Amino acid sequence: MPELPELEVLREKLTVKVKGKKIKSFQVLKPYVLKNIFEGDLSNETIKKVSRRGKYLILDTDEHSIVIHLMLDGSLRYSLPTARLKKSTNALIVFTDGTTLEFSERGHKKRMAIHVISRGGSLVRISNLGVDPLGKDFTVDTLGSLLKRDSKRLKSFLCSQSRIAGIGNAYADEILWKARLSPFKLSSNLNEAETKILSQAVVDVLKWALEHVRHARQPENRSFLNVHGKKGKTCPRCGDVIRCVSFRKNDTFYCPMCQTGGRRLKDRRMSVFYR
Repeated sequence: MPELPELEVLREKLTVKVKGKKIKSFQVLKPYVLKNIFEGDLSNETIKKVSRRGKYLILDTDEHSIVIHLMLDGSLRYSLPTARLKKSTNALIVFTDGTTLEFSERGHKKRMAIHVISRGGSLVRISNLGVDPLGKDFTVDTLGSLLKRDSKRLKSFLCSQSRIAGIGNAYADEILWKARLSPFKLSSNLNEAETKILSQAVVDVLKWALEHVRHARQPENRSFLNVHGKKGKTCPRCGDVIRCVSFRKNDTFYCPMCQTGGRRLKDRRMSVFYR
């Protein structure tokens, strides 16, 4: 699933490609992708702004906002008039100059979501999102308050979109490795020094990832990561073997020497106590 770095780079690219373009038509080719009732018309409206909120991309037009969540396998493709339409295309914006913006999704789960709402209107999913970790409101004090609000394992806390918006499974692993913190440590147990270290790690890792994604030929390629997806590989910091534990549908990658005092964590796939 794309997370904040990939989506922020996509926002930057879309801003260059579609901002200022006038819409000729908005076509929903597979009805299940549109998650709200929209009987209006986007024709002759202009894309005024492309923004990101957490893992959502938002295209603001004159009178509407097109809110997009790519989920696991969704993608956006800006195409010239000569390009063929993909079979996996769920929806399509055709601009008056003939270019298009395709909303596509691979696989069979079909979880990609599009909402079209009146500009200035609200969407509960957006309203409930937490602080943006690269925004001015993300501070050590803010993080400290969020950590104490409820007692969650740090990995779960970082992935909780109602607390911090935009971080997912991959970058949570990288942040905790950077901060030398166990993914299973309770958020309420962090002291002041650990909170400062975690706060800095969040910002540093996301900015570091942004630069990698910006210059990558394939933005979805995460081979540059230090621990996520690297089970059995050598930790680039201490040389220990990177381990992996599972919970529900997600794998957590960590370095025992750097993060857990050399201890290997137990697989909590079946645990009801890991939240």
